[in-house]
Amino acid sequence: MRASLSVVFLLLAGTGSAFAAGTCPAPKPMHFEVDHKLYRNVLGFTEGLEFHDHALYESTGALGGGTRLMRIAEDGKTTILNDFGQKYFGEGLTFLGDRGYQLTWQDHLVFVYDKDFKVIRTMKNPHDGWGMTNDGRYLIFGDGSSHVYFADPQDFAIKGDVVVREGARTIDNINELEYVGGKIYANIWMTRTIVRFDEKSGCVEAVANMDTLWDHMSAQESDYTDRDSDFVLNGIAYDPDTKFFTVMGKEWPFAFVGRFTE
Repeated sequence: MRASLSVVFLLLAGTGSAFAAGTCPAPKPMHFEVDHKLYRNVLGFTEGLEFHDHALYESTGALGGGTRLMRIAEDGKTTILNDFGQKYFGEGLTFLGDRGYQLTWQDHLVFVYDKDFKVIRTMKNPHDGWGMTNDGRYLIFGDGSSHVYFADPQDFAIKGDVVVREGARTIDNINELEYVGGKIYANIWMTRTIVRFDEKSGCVEAVANMDTLWDHMSAQESDYTDRDSDFVLNGIAYDPDTKFFTVMGKEWPFAFVGRFTE
């Protein structure tokens, strides 16, 4: 399986690949069913979101409180584990093995954390950093384009990439990412859309219109999300224990917990 996966990555890397030349099947509609809301006591400009060791972790950008790594408990109590202030602009976050990885946007750096959330080294990223996840072997990240890259967690060497497409159309502004069972969920920046695409082909298989989240907001909460054009939907985390997803937005004081259904 590992060998065949590597071959797929090599095929996808070229413009003449079979996947790039073809058209993806039409995606299915996908819905997010809200189970409950989670309120947090420390705001953050959400760029990365992931469950790790039974807790929710967030990477924030350098707006509001600055670039941070934070842990959000089930009751919403938020602990700041690392704070870079305005020095960097934090982006995607993922955990692989006993290491945490946090992207920066245009500094082209990747911070590597140990199990105690101390930065033990940095790696260079040849692209801008946006969302990040992993498939158990590679770090999977985007750069704000339609490309999603697969990087070695040891040195961040790029091992392959896919182009995210809906039908024959490429999808730009791929932002926060979450890997679940061979499929990748992604926020499309500045929209209320989340897509699910195949890790190997890049084909979008399902599309969720997240407008329904606003039906679960109070008038005050809805007004708050419209207060600033940067307060967009961003952040997808899957909890393998509960099978629930958590989705949220930049500087939102709340998150939504629920399931995607087709």
